Amino acid sequence: MTHGGSPSDSEAVRGPDAGRAERERLDIALHAAALDTGDLDAAGSLLLDRLSRRSDDFEATGALQALYTFTAGQRADSGSDASARLRSSGLSSLERMRHRRVRRG
Repeated sequence: MTHGGSPSDSEAVRGPDAGRAERERLDIALHAAALDTGDLDAAGSLLLDRLSRRSDDFEATGALQALYTFTAGQRADSGSDASARLRSSGLSSLERMRHRRVRRG
């Protein structure tokens, strides 16, 4: 970890088996909620619908949490350059702030 508690570019944020373990937990949770594991988008919609009708549906709550964890992990593992985009956005924001100061001053 670098100073401040954030991982450096060379450190792995997720373990190599994280995706597999998340998928297993998701399959178990969807099975407990009596949903098909084939279409995750449809499963998410059905779970949200169930929870809107019955907020105490704990199987749906657990399955939705597992679904969100799995899909977030997939995005993290996708190899996209998200950290570079965040840095770029941050720099863009900083540049905008600098230009505002120049105009006001």
